[in-house]
Amino acid sequence: MTCYAAVPRITGAGLPHTAVGPRRGYGSAARRSHARLVVPRASQKPGEGEGDMEVPEDTFNGQTPEGKAASALTNLFTMAATRVILDQFTGSRHRSPVFNKLVDYLQENPLRDGNQWLAGLMRHEETDMRLTAVRILETRKIFANQEFDWEAMEESARKGICEDNTEIERAILTESLSLESFGEEEEEEEEGPGVVTEEVVQEKEL
Repeated sequence: MTCYAAVPRITGAGLPHTAVGPRRGYGSAARRSHARLVVPRASQKPGEGEGDMEVPEDTFNGQTPEGKAASALTNLFTMAATRVILDQFTGSRHRSPVFNKLVDYLQENPLRDGNQWLAGLMRHEETDMRLTAVRILETRKIFANQEFDWEAMEESARKGICEDNTEIERAILTESLSLESFGEEEEEEEEGPGVVTEEVVQEKEL
């Protein structure tokens, strides 16, 4: 699987420019509606059927798992867009004076919630900072709609879950086998001194 790390640079026409990677729209995961998961229960024996696994509504403050993931992606896109704008401020010849202002703003106002952070930046007392907020808004929209590889993200997430599960199961199995082997060795050591052979009996009779 190939993941592209291209980032958009706003041109005079207001469109992103990137030299690498295909541009993709929303993948199938983004269009898929929330569905109830149906998986075997841990207490069920093979062949007993399946049970519903529905995430409780209060797990993510009323959000669905998909909604929670979407919120995390919004923050991610805001961070990515901010980094793109900072990179553009450095320029090829000189650094924009807004660069240091935005860095200072980030230090004073850590980006934890993308929407709240941008709303605060939009209310900044300086005009150039408010204009920067608008640039970040537009950049994150372009990044989400045209640059972010949704299909690659879905594939990576699914593959990562499978590989992580396999690794955890393998580690637990190896640990269990090691403990069983250690237990058998201890039992052999405990039984060893109590074994009487025919040779020992003959020596005692002599």
